Amino acid sequence: MKKLLASFLILFTLLGCSNKGKESDVKSSDTDSLEEQISSVIAEHQLKNKEIIDYDLKDDFIYVIFKNKHESGNTHNPDLVILENKEGKVNWVAGPEDRTGSVDTSMIFAREDGPTVTITMPTGNTAVKEVKVLGESAKAVTYLEHFTDDFSRAYTYWISYTKEEPTYEDIEVITE
Repeated sequence: MKKLLASFLILFTLLGCSNKGKESDVKSSDTDSLEEQISSVIAEHQLKNKEIIDYDLKDDFIYVIFKNKHESGNTHNPDLVILENKEGKVNWVAGPEDRTGSVDTSMIFAREDGPTVTITMPTGNTAVKEVKVLGESAKAVTYLEHFTDDFSRAYTYWISYTKEEPTYEDIEVITE
């Protein structure tokens, strides 16, 4: 009887130890928040310290809008990174270098495995009321850039998700 009890106690202890080992093997991506995973993946692709403006979740994809310095010298222009969220793990799909076109003040990211994304940021002092891409209204997003404690400026861009890739004629900027 003592041998049976001793065997059971040893078996119980060994099983308890093996479970602790499995818990310690949990990857950090399983415990990181979505925002932490997004920042980490972006940093791995030479976009470290970029300020994320907004992101949209559509099916298994995350469309991350961030500030990017463009050739024109503007540091407030939005740009796009497309990530995939499969089973709680965020992976890189496409970035600024995967842009398929630029039309006037719009950047187009056509994808076979998801919607085409169009980001429009009209320039100048013209007050824009609405932007339509392929006849559908784009979503307006406004963000602030703080220069000092007392001075900031608001920037607005429009983003749309469409099934087909727009051309110049398909993007309509409606002013007030």
